[in-house]
Amino acid sequence: MKVVVMGDSDTVVGFKLAGVHEVYEFDYSELSIERARNKLRELVEREDVGIILITERLAEKIGELPEVNLPIILQIPDKFGSIYGEELLKEIVRRAIGVEIKR
Repeated sequence: MKVVVMGDSDTVVGFKLAGVHEVYEFDYSELSIERARNKLRELVEREDVGIILITERLAEKIGELPEVNLPIILQIPDKFGSIYGEELLKEIVRRAIGVEIKR
């Protein structure tokens, strides 16, 4: 199963350098957001995609994300940090994997 990343140029370049096979870069223009919506729909339908990482800001612009079991869609912070705050991210991780993140 593939991991796919959708987000701004800095985020996708970082993941590409880390070895992620598929990355899709989008800015926040209306045309780019519509392209991102279409790409997300396409990725959700593919059987070879297991995880879609999407930046929180892009997800917010796209609007409602599909609710599917697979692939797993995870929102990640971009270079500016989380728009939801660190505490919410810690809670999401705690619920997802049962481990609390402490500094």
